[in-house]
Amino acid sequence: MTGAVWWEREAGTEGRIVPGPGPTGVQPELLDPTRESARAGVRGRIAGYTPDWTGPDRQDAGVALVRLFGTLAEPVLARVNRLPEKVLAEQLATAGVRRRPAGAAAALLEFTVNPPDGASVLIPAGFQAVATAAGGQVIYETDQDLYATPAALGAIAAQDAGGLEPIPLGPAGPGRPFPPFGRDPQPGNALWLGLSGAASPYPLLSLGFVVDAAAPADSAPLLRWDILDGTRFVPAEVARDETRGLRTSGTVELRIPRTWTPGVPPGARPGPPMRWLRLQIAHGEFDGPAPVLAGSRLNMVAATAARTIRDEPLMPIDDPADTGRRRMRLSQVPILAGSVVIEVDDDPSGDVFGTTRGAGTRWTEVESLASAGADDRVFAVDHETGEVSFGDGVHGAAVPPGFRNVRAVRYRVGGGSAGAVRAGAVNGVVTALPFVSRVSNPFPASGGTDPEPDADAIRRGTAELRARGRAVAPADYGLLAIRAPGASIARAHGVPGLHPSFPGEPIPGVVGVLVVPPLDDSGEPPVPTAATLRAVASFLTREVAPVGVTVVAVPARFHRVAVEAWVSLDPDQERAAVLARASAALTTYLDPVRGGEDGAGWPFGGALRHTSLVRRVLASDGIRAVSQLSLVIDGLRLPPCTDHAIPPHSLVWPERPLLIPVGGRS
Repeated sequence: MTGAVWWEREAGTEGRIVPGPGPTGVQPELLDPTRESARAGVRGRIAGYTPDWTGPDRQDAGVALVRLFGTLAEPVLARVNRLPEKVLAEQLATAGVRRRPAGAAAALLEFTVNPPDGASVLIPAGFQAVATAAGGQVIYETDQDLYATPAALGAIAAQDAGGLEPIPLGPAGPGRPFPPFGRDPQPGNALWLGLSGAASPYPLLSLGFVVDAAAPADSAPLLRWDILDGTRFVPAEVARDETRGLRTSGTVELRIPRTWTPGVPPGARPGPPMRWLRLQIAHGEFDGPAPVLAGSRLNMVAATAARTIRDEPLMPIDDPADTGRRRMRLSQVPILAGSVVIEVDDDPSGDVFGTTRGAGTRWTEVESLASAGADDRVFAVDHETGEVSFGDGVHGAAVPPGFRNVRAVRYRVGGGSAGAVRAGAVNGVVTALPFVSRVSNPFPASGGTDPEPDADAIRRGTAELRARGRAVAPADYGLLAIRAPGASIARAHGVPGLHPSFPGEPIPGVVGVLVVPPLDDSGEPPVPTAATLRAVASFLTREVAPVGVTVVAVPARFHRVAVEAWVSLDPDQERAAVLARASAALTTYLDPVRGGEDGAGWPFGGALRHTSLVRRVLASDGIRAVSQLSLVIDGLRLPPCTDHAIPPHSLVWPERPLLIPVGGRS
């Protein structure tokens, strides 16, 4: 995208990263620690505080005091910039910049039931299953009720102008990805699903879909679900559609009539009658590529790697500092952000003996009490320790006195990268429920992030203080996007005027946010889920952006980069270990999340410099010299010893480097 937009100029920049004494070796420069900057700050306040001082002179006593103040303040400012990382992180938390808590992974669970009467089995929300992960066991909890049917998915077919084409089914569903509406989707094309067995699903039927290639977000043809009841079609009411018309992976829940006669679709090959569902394109077309399905299953429901704790009184914490704020603690940690629901019993002032039960009032969780008013019934949660802080009557309302009058109606515990389990890892049951014979996750879980390290919180802390929770400059949008509830984000980048429907053309009043999710083990560039993109756009539009600004969240674009270098090795060290260290150094340097000069991720649009890459290789122990280095960008080999500018607002994805030893052992 080229061209500038009027709001593109930054109001400021993020805190400059400088060498530091902490474990990470870097820290943000909170302020300019020079005597000149301190004197300039005082001079800028003269007009406001002493407007009668209009002619400062070098012989003036006030001038001497200003110069002396700058000299004495310089070592103090330098000490502020050298705060230990732990203390600095706590100071930022006091100012309202908090470390991101752990994020929970999500998965689609498939249930197998065997009731003797063939009726559907209700599996209530909160059903717990267990997954076996590398770090131990992870509990998954279903998010909605599920009516699981003992029927099976016996056939899948795609209908287009050429007729009904069966989709081959294996033991685990479709054997390969397939277009659900044929190769050329048109109104009238349809996806057919046939249910085998004597059981008739009632009252709800849940279907799970995994979208391998999604249609554009603004492409929305009208889709209609029908039931083939014998020889006639009956409309099926959609109770819930998390796929948004097969544009993203998720579940679809349909209301099913009590009686459903098996039949054979028109134009189908002769076969046993089944209970058939049809998803048809009723009107419109896909604007761009049509969706491609990687799988379709029955009895699927969304689940989160967390467990819910209910109706727990909070335990008081003594406050030796007597700050006036009441602090209490929840028993289970780590706590998922936004999951705590607290009720406080109001104190009836006229009932001194406590003969009537106080009315429970729900209070609201906020990130910080610093901006709360005296009457705001809010609280802040430390998700790692379980500590809950209430206001002091100035910043947030004070909790009425009482015993066990503050209770958590519910909160969720879990999160972390351990929840991102492989397919089939969820194979155990925690909740005992009749007729449930098996539970599994046919597809890998997505999301799941560990708590933010102190170093990352420090790195973005000064920028968040500048933003103060509102987006003004484009960088603010990317910075605040990581706060979006329910989003799995490692990095984000705001671009003024960027809209995916108008490539290359800046659109006034639009801010595009490029989203980078956490990296996985696939070895491919990460792609955010549709749920993450929706959560980011919704949060920024609702909480952050000024009125009249449209926020669009889109995946970040990557360019594959392979480094080829001819290197001389230390003959006294093991060649394989030396090459592995150098290769890892290059890969880390180009990493979109942990790369770059300061470890904050490769910069968006950052150019590839030959000199910097050579220095990274030479910094590896055992590399004596780099005789030649060249780049391969998206499969195109560049001349050796040249720099390369990647397109604006894009990132690089490091391929495995090729390091070629030159010279023999001495």
